[in-house]
Amino acid sequence: MESVELRRELSQSFTLTEGGPGAALMKRLHLVRPERRTDPGRIALILTMLSWLPLFVLCVFEGLAFGRVKIPFFYDIAAHARFLVAVPVLALADIPIGARLREITRHFITAHLVPDEQLQRFEGVLLGSLQFRDSHVGDVIVLVMTYLATYNAVSGVSSQTVGTWFRPSPGQGLTPVGYWYALVAVPILQFLIFRWIYRMAVWARFLWKVSRLNLRLTPTHPDAAGGLLFLGKSLVPFGTVLFALSVVVSAQIAVRILFGGAKLGDYIWSYLSLFVLALGVFAAPMLIFVPKLLALKQRGLMEYGTLGSEYTQAFQRKWIEKMELAQDPLLGTGDIQSLADLGNSFEIIRKMRILPVQLNDFIAFVLPGLIPALPLAATVMPLGQILKVLLKLIV
Repeated sequence: MESVELRRELSQSFTLTEGGPGAALMKRLHLVRPERRTDPGRIALILTMLSWLPLFVLCVFEGLAFGRVKIPFFYDIAAHARFLVAVPVLALADIPIGARLREITRHFITAHLVPDEQLQRFEGVLLGSLQFRDSHVGDVIVLVMTYLATYNAVSGVSSQTVGTWFRPSPGQGLTPVGYWYALVAVPILQFLIFRWIYRMAVWARFLWKVSRLNLRLTPTHPDAAGGLLFLGKSLVPFGTVLFALSVVVSAQIAVRILFGGAKLGDYIWSYLSLFVLALGVFAAPMLIFVPKLLALKQRGLMEYGTLGSEYTQAFQRKWIEKMELAQDPLLGTGDIQSLADLGNSFEIIRKMRILPVQLNDFIAFVLPGLIPALPLAATVMPLGQILKVLLKLIV
């Protein structure tokens, strides 16, 4: 009974998104209501308004909304993409990702992959992961990375040769709206990005600790991944984060094409590098279980190879060589079915995955990131042809 109660408690005790960097500050600023542990909708709305609305108001007062510079505020697709799309999506991503990772964590318990004698250790892994998630060190790391990235992004525009709404005169200082952009709006976006990167470090640490437990994995599991194929489903909702990042990059490329005379071909490799980096951040934790599954597969091949040798040798003696002079007829005997079942089990082990992710999981993760690129791709390829290519990938 104690193990049953402990399993019930553990299956409800871990969540990646109800805390972490910035959580305490958001509560102090009343971005999260006191009666709730997290409030992604409220956070998304407030952060969007903090980042975009002051820029709009200040640009109107300064006359930078529609004119005076080559790239006015209302024509800056990148600004609207960052603060009206990417910021709320990165905040709202807590909902699908949090729900999916809770389900993944719960499955370790409900599927009895963690034996009773390992439950206490699993509880320690959960507590340690929560402490790492809420560590003040995480707050400092994310804050430092946020402002380093912001400084790099803002200082990079100082070399621009065209006037923009936040720096009307190239080579000169920022306007009031430029200071809000540099000190508030861009850091909000960068903070949300680096918060997800830190959360992935927490998730990777959790999976690494779990992989060191003596899990009850079976090489003949029908999922052909020892019982761990469910882990690949954790990758799918991270497509929302990739979508937000792709929106930012695609919009910035569009601005350079529209106002700087750049060509789409100049940015293809840069855009592809976004997907490579995203796969490295969000899919890399799946690699943690590769050694464990590889060892399980090799052990299964050896064990079922031995069992197969013993059974087929006995079958050979009984039914082929007639060494045991069996009295029962072969027709209707269970020996043939057992031989077939053994062959099926061995085939499952032979085809067993050592990476617990399906191709469909990768596709479901990548497709949201391709959506913002469709308007860019339509400039060099008919939209109908683009959709045909995407449909082929899906099917």
